[in-house]
Amino acid sequence: MRDWSKAFRRASFRGVRFWVEKDGPDGGRRVAIHEVSGGDVHQTEDLGRRADLHRINAYVASDLADIEGLALETVCKAPGPSILVLPMDPPFLANCVGIRRNRDKDENGIVAYDLAFVPAGSVLAGAASPLGAMRLAFSANLGAVSVSISGAF
Repeated sequence: MRDWSKAFRRASFRGVRFWVEKDGPDGGRRVAIHEVSGGDVHQTEDLGRRADLHRINAYVASDLADIEGLALETVCKAPGPSILVLPMDPPFLANCVGIRRNRDKDENGIVAYDLAFVPAGSVLAGAASPLGAMRLAFSANLGAVSVSISGAF
């Protein structure tokens, strides 16, 4: 029998790692509904596939959860797409389109997030390159502990 506890990898975006509680894409098709004035029948028009929206319940958990959380917030608010790695799906180029922090005062050392990503589509003329470099630098001094996170993504 397969050991599912070993089947999942840790998630990351722009190299900043986090844990995933739940994830999954919302997909489907774009459909225009045309209702005719005075009529009893409507018409539908298929406008093509909707972009998948990946909703993720994520968290960071450690003695440095506050610092790890700030790093995740920073990379999610940075412009342009980057590589998103999820526990079971193949990595893909995505844009972070939403981040909401959920901190509970009774759960010290854990910071939860609701994240939303959309796969990167084609780049419009004049837009920045999706693979352009971004540099992240973050440091904090927590008394006896000093933390520095840096890297190019």
